[in-house]
Amino acid sequence: MLHIDDVSYRYQSRDTWTLKHIDLKMEQGEMVLLAGRSGCGKSTLIKIISGLVSEDGQGTLKGRILLDGQDITFWPPEKIGLLAGTVYQSPDDQLFAMTVEDEAGFALENQGLEPETIRKEVAETLWRVGLSGYEKFSIHQLSGGQRQRLALASILITKPRLLILDEPVSQMNPQGVQSFMELLLDLNRDENISILMIEHRVNELARYFNRLAVMKDGEILYDGAMDEAWPFLTDKPDLGLREPQSVKLGRLLHLSHLTSDKNETAEMICKECEIDRFCEQQKKAEQTGANPLVRAESIRFRYPGVEEDTLRGLDFILQEGQITAMMGFNGAGKSTLLNLLGGLTEPSGGTLLLDGIPVRKALGKVGYLLQEADLMLLADTVTEELAWKNRGMTPEKIAVMLEQLNLTSYAQDFPLALSKGQRLRVVLGAMLAKEPRLLLLDEPTTGQDESSLSEIKKLLLDFKNNGGSVFICTHDTELASQIADRVMLLEQGKIVADGPADEILCDRKLLLQSGLTVPAVLDIAERLGIPPCISEKEVSHYVHAAVVGRN
Repeated sequence: MLHIDDVSYRYQSRDTWTLKHIDLKMEQGEMVLLAGRSGCGKSTLIKIISGLVSEDGQGTLKGRILLDGQDITFWPPEKIGLLAGTVYQSPDDQLFAMTVEDEAGFALENQGLEPETIRKEVAETLWRVGLSGYEKFSIHQLSGGQRQRLALASILITKPRLLILDEPVSQMNPQGVQSFMELLLDLNRDENISILMIEHRVNELARYFNRLAVMKDGEILYDGAMDEAWPFLTDKPDLGLREPQSVKLGRLLHLSHLTSDKNETAEMICKECEIDRFCEQQKKAEQTGANPLVRAESIRFRYPGVEEDTLRGLDFILQEGQITAMMGFNGAGKSTLLNLLGGLTEPSGGTLLLDGIPVRKALGKVGYLLQEADLMLLADTVTEELAWKNRGMTPEKIAVMLEQLNLTSYAQDFPLALSKGQRLRVVLGAMLAKEPRLLLLDEPTTGQDESSLSEIKKLLLDFKNNGGSVFICTHDTELASQIADRVMLLEQGKIVADGPADEILCDRKLLLQSGLTVPAVLDIAERLGIPPCISEKEVSHYVHAAVVGRN
């Protein structure tokens, strides 16, 4: 169906090849997950398949792309789009009509079809993606997940044979991811559509795919069965894949077989390991003596023209030297609260103070990393971005920051030409360089591979250990379990839970109520009959490594 035949590509501005002799074949109806660390060439490969990159002065392309037996290497994008449709990471990059029905039907209008035929196809396609009844809605009224479904509908309406998706679930909450992936599985089963997806979050998506391809430095290093990939990935952290918790636990305990199946992992632990169910439960050391940095009392917020408050009487304190993770469904009010803390708008009621003064008068002490970090990039090079309006950034400090961000080789690159994960790290570096007291982050794991995520976690923990306060909005329960001291759950503008991370993240009912997934190790711990655990390390406290495991 799809044959990428010995494809290499070099951008005009680069001395090295971004893609090197790529060979990949997909059969009709097959689903393949393509992973690899930021900058390895995944997005370039997708652009080549979609016809957005060709030998037109922008670079040098070698090899062939065959689709349904036809050589499409130098076809224009609009012709390729009739056979292969692409859904990008940010739906806003490909949505431009005013209403849902206009967006969904745009491609058919371009083909000159009759209005009645278009209306029928639009209604059927919107029903297929779960947007039936939204025809007259403005696209700006949709949530991020709904806009991604609309982007998918605008592609599906042309009935492509191949669907290409570039990190399509990166901005969805876990239950939204599950719903979207079930939609793709239905399309694959019912209409035999081939699906090629790029995504770092192998940990969340492994169960939906039978085949995994892994790239590094422009080459495919692994292409095979999903569950056979885990032994290959052992001792290869530089590949940047986020592995399932069950795989990481199996590796930690030296189990005889690595699998993404949590039930199978639990069974192997019972057979191969010694379990101490009476071991004293570990408790995280409680923070004492921390100074309050932010005080919020009875915070309300209502958008103009709306009859109900988005935030409804929030009370909380953010302390110095603490990382707080705010979690919950899309639309719960998390981004609105971040905007208040970042001084972008003011509360409709209540008091919000930082160091005893209103937040909007203390903005020099706040760093705010927006979810769309691209909006914050202003300079022509990464180096200039890190030093933007910051006289304290000497060349020596910039060099250290570039190393910490793993961006040294991109120092003179145009920031917006980098991958999404790299762009986010540039903005984060520029924020940290100004040494704020309070750091706000809206979904910072978006587009980050495992290696990049480890670098971000280290930066945040260093900031916290130096007395800074971090307030992070995330759907990533694994990230929260690794770095957060405290978790706040928001639902319909109200705080429904606020407490130590290890307590909140062990509460299955609360997690599901807030649109989050239950950590795999929590289920495994329950199967083993040990106290609740949210990390592999906690499980290993009660389980001794395999007696007859792997070498």
